[in-house]
Amino acid sequence: MPSESTVSPEMRLFSPSGERLYLNADERQRFLAALDDEGPNDRMFCQLLHYTGCRPTEARELVIKRVLIDEQSIVFRSLKKRKTDSKGRIKQAQYRTVPVPPDFIERLDLVFDVRAQQKRGKSLDKPLWAMSRVTAYRLVKRVMDRAGITGKQATGKGLRHGFGVAMMTGKKPLALNLLSQIMGHSDTKITEIYLQFVGAEKHSMVMEAWE
Repeated sequence: MPSESTVSPEMRLFSPSGERLYLNADERQRFLAALDDEGPNDRMFCQLLHYTGCRPTEARELVIKRVLIDEQSIVFRSLKKRKTDSKGRIKQAQYRTVPVPPDFIERLDLVFDVRAQQKRGKSLDKPLWAMSRVTAYRLVKRVMDRAGITGKQATGKGLRHGFGVAMMTGKKPLALNLLSQIMGHSDTKITEIYLQFVGAEKHSMVMEAWE
């Protein structure tokens, strides 16, 4: 069995002491509601994390040309993919496309004037957000505090895990390979951690039948 230090944090939904590392459905909604007190730019950053399950670092490097308005999708550079192949050769950068709600993409266009900039062909490689890793962390933490969300799940990674759980327990759960692609996992074995919630969902449905 691998030691604690060799296991990727993204492969766990609970801490070694049993604390939840993901946001549940109620917390995700409270997080969105708590964004009303943030400025438009910061609000959109947090909504991007919520609606795409991307890593905060991936959100920070999102550029104008990767916002696909007509397709209602966002293209991210997958940062956790292996940079070399089995022979040690450097691999090309890998990207993934994540569909988003139409009203979100329209708000993103409204705040950052995406469509107009793409039409002019200028600043296409300019990141939408000029914030450091620490600033992004503090932003998410501030919103979590305002939403009354505390614990180890009150982080950007907690949002990401919450997205994965939501995609597997919704009315139309995503296929495992599709969720793996959307979240930018290097292996579907990582995505399999969300399968445990399929069982939890079935248990909930059975319990409701007895009410």
